[in-house]
Amino acid sequence: MTVRSDRTAEWKRELRAAAAAARGKLPGGQREQLSSLVCRHAAEWLAGEGVKTLLAYVPFRSELDTRPLISSAWAAGCTVLLPRVIQATGMMSLHPVHSWKELVPGAYGILEPAADSAVMQVPLHRPELIFAPGLAFDKRGGRLGYGGGYYDRLRAGLDTEASGSGRDTLWIGLSFGQQVIEEVPMDNHDACMDLLITEDGVMDFREERRHGI
Repeated sequence: MTVRSDRTAEWKRELRAAAAAARGKLPGGQREQLSSLVCRHAAEWLAGEGVKTLLAYVPFRSELDTRPLISSAWAAGCTVLLPRVIQATGMMSLHPVHSWKELVPGAYGILEPAADSAVMQVPLHRPELIFAPGLAFDKRGGRLGYGGGYYDRLRAGLDTEASGSGRDTLWIGLSFGQQVIEEVPMDNHDACMDLLITEDGVMDFREERRHGI
């Protein structure tokens, strides 16, 4: 491991601890209110894009509550995929879910599709976009995850399967404004976001990325 990698890893550890502590201090009522605003912005953006298939996540502990967004996606007729963590392989399987009753406590205590539920065949039915959780984000699309690498491996797999297909999956971060920091340390394997949605609205980084800004 290079000196830079060592420093980046330590920087990430420190940021994760600070970001988790700060988010955990948000009062429940404020978290609910901010989550509702973020989900409303996301739902309005989705309606304008005509999205049919998306991957979301179920909130855990102090995470932004995505349930209003998932419910609105169901109401709009979208196919909603939710991930199931496979700890033995470090991967996630994607499952179409139609109601909250289909979820059970899984890895890390997070609600997820049951082991015997249908698995979405990727890339035949790859999601058009992915809403990704994170501890911190920056205004260039940088994302600080939890350190497990599940979403980074998912992205690598999707990119490999989509190679040459011309179909790119959009990656969107959902975040409280307080989670947006000056800079997120990024390694080559880390997944950058195409958009970031907070209570203040939608930030789109695609044009900047196309021009290498």
